[in-house]
Amino acid sequence: MRKITLVFLLIITLSGFSFAERVLQIWAMGEEAKNLNVMVEKFMRENPGVKVEVQAIPWSAAYDKLLTGIAGMQLPDLAQMGTTWMAPFGAMGVFEELSDYIKNSFVNKDLFFEGSWQTVEMNGGIYGIPWYVDVRVMFYRTDVLKDVGYDHAPQTWEELYDAAKKLAARGENMYALSLLYTGVFGNEFMPFAWQAGGKIFDEKGKVRVTDPEFVEAIEYYARFFWEELAPIGGGNLFQDFASGAVPIFFSGPWMVSMIDQQTPEIKGKWSVALMPKKQTRTSFVGGCNWVIFNTSKNKDLAWKFIEFMTKPENQLEWYKTVSSLPAVKSVWEYPELSNNPVMKVFGEQLKDAKSPPNIPEWEEIANAISRRVEEVIYKRKTPQKAAEDLEKDIEKIVR
Repeated sequence: MRKITLVFLLIITLSGFSFAERVLQIWAMGEEAKNLNVMVEKFMRENPGVKVEVQAIPWSAAYDKLLTGIAGMQLPDLAQMGTTWMAPFGAMGVFEELSDYIKNSFVNKDLFFEGSWQTVEMNGGIYGIPWYVDVRVMFYRTDVLKDVGYDHAPQTWEELYDAAKKLAARGENMYALSLLYTGVFGNEFMPFAWQAGGKIFDEKGKVRVTDPEFVEAIEYYARFFWEELAPIGGGNLFQDFASGAVPIFFSGPWMVSMIDQQTPEIKGKWSVALMPKKQTRTSFVGGCNWVIFNTSKNKDLAWKFIEFMTKPENQLEWYKTVSSLPAVKSVWEYPELSNNPVMKVFGEQLKDAKSPPNIPEWEEIANAISRRVEEVIYKRKTPQKAAEDLEKDIEKIVR
């Protein structure tokens, strides 16, 4: 029987027949899903006998798809998860806690930017690993600023306000900067609150939006609208930036290629800079993480894929593929990033960037912040009164 078994195995080997492959299922979204095959094929080459299946999901359908998958217990092994989605889905108890995996891996907190790592920490555990990041910086027209006496980007709140007044004084329909004034813009406003030293909660969980620093940020933000330094009303950001009518705005790395594509006529006439400083230059950090679902039957393989995507050389390859900013700090030392003056600014800003509170109620809180700041912009309430009402809103939301 032993001889027969050996002959049978030899025949199988020589014939090229293989037993069932291990299949790793991944859900990914947007442009990442369209391009992930580049990394998947490399991973499969390094791991014979493994097949990776990627299901591409449009961002517009992703939230509902995840909810449906959770309700029906039909989830993949691994998924891309937006940083602001970590808390609401994490609260449903569907993510694998990763501390034990990290203990035996090169993957650890020290590899990543602090703000990015904050997005995977919840309830004393680690429920994801950063994949790529984005961060907001200041985009500005170098030539237009120079015309009003600034040979550099505004470095402080005081300089930004001073430059804004000079830019708006150029004539009719001329403004300084673009800021959101209606809708949901909690994430746009929060950097100003952080820069002033404000916070939503303190270490004990007490709501702190009536602190002087937070109120000061509301007033500073609204002042640009009160004094017509920022436009209220429709407009095309690219056209306004190209014409110089609105020469400053705050946005993320995706805008770099979009400006080049949509307004090639201003090439060489714009740049990026760190956020303006009050107490700090803090900005908003976002991006996406990897999460393993606790229903997965291939958790070890899913973790192996996360380790693969975290390796610096693969983080760099992913940056070259889709221009997503690396979450691993050491990758920013590669010449492809360190020698690029625009990307270098994003790398510096990532050293001073925060994520919003990692709690399921964040979206409701962001809505409340937007609503109360909007009331100040339209002078329906004072900054102090709006902050007091916001405090009540948040206490009710988290009760």
